[in-house]
Amino acid sequence: MLTLSYIAKQTGTQFVGDPNTQVLRASSINSSAENTICFALTEQFLKKNPPHPQSVVIVKPSFCENISEPYLISDTPELTFAKVLALLHPLVSNQQIHPSAIVDDSVIIDPTHSIGAQVFIGKGVKLGKNVVIGVGCVIEDNVSIGEGSYLHSRVTVCKQSEVGEHCILHPGVVVGSDGFGLARDKDRWVKLPQVGRAIIKNNVEIGANTTIDRGALDDTIIHDGVKLDNQIQIAHNVEIGENTAMAACVGVAGSAKIGKNCQISGAAVVLGHLTVADNVIVTAMSLVTKSIKKAGVYSSGTPLLENAAWHKSNVRYKNLDDLAKAIKELQNNQ
Repeated sequence: MLTLSYIAKQTGTQFVGDPNTQVLRASSINSSAENTICFALTEQFLKKNPPHPQSVVIVKPSFCENISEPYLISDTPELTFAKVLALLHPLVSNQQIHPSAIVDDSVIIDPTHSIGAQVFIGKGVKLGKNVVIGVGCVIEDNVSIGEGSYLHSRVTVCKQSEVGEHCILHPGVVVGSDGFGLARDKDRWVKLPQVGRAIIKNNVEIGANTTIDRGALDDTIIHDGVKLDNQIQIAHNVEIGENTAMAACVGVAGSAKIGKNCQISGAAVVLGHLTVADNVIVTAMSLVTKSIKKAGVYSSGTPLLENAAWHKSNVRYKNLDDLAKAIKELQNNQ
């Protein structure tokens, strides 16, 4: 349970109402439950969806005058709401080592560590304070994991990889597996050993079942503040700039370089050896086939049509060359 005054202090906001108002959980604005907290981005939305009178609403200064107490005033209600959620649902650890965990003797265990059941930690692993390693994780030799990082169940961090401070790795994440490096020998493929590392910097969050390959020679690097959704593939030698976010099912091919503060939407693909500038937005299911050199919003692909209309359009696509030639001939004959 939190109080209104405590939340205001922790989030750096101003409160109006009884400072001892209790907040038990977060909710949507149209919830009928008492003692909850919600947020509104516009005055019009708030009027259409009045919150429960015994709940706290987070609002902007521009439309707080006609609101019933209690409420919080914030220039960024959604951001404040995120901070409140973190207060209500902190990542917790039991600060103990499960007896079934296998930890190499070379690993220094701190009293603040929490290591779950069936965990394996190899030789030379370095763990910062307050690290949590969930059930069934595998931490291979010579890995380092920074202070305050939280690995949920079944995460694998392969040899020599680095995970920075205050990172969150969700179930099934794999960091540092071999990249897809092959050489052709006549009619067969020969594996190219992948000898680089995978480096995850600070405050990175990686969604469930996302895979990040180690570098072939140089390192794969995920910079500070990057947020990756579920089921993303990051290939060898990729570099992702600070505070870039990627939605589910994105694929980034080998040696691509993604800039800072980019947004790569769901199921988009970036081909290998390309560079994407800072502050680029790539919309869903786009295929990036050449480098993007300046900030902006980029799209590709065919939007959804009714099936019959799509088939008609597909026939026309096949005739585009003939149509272009016909138009050119008409222009030349004018």
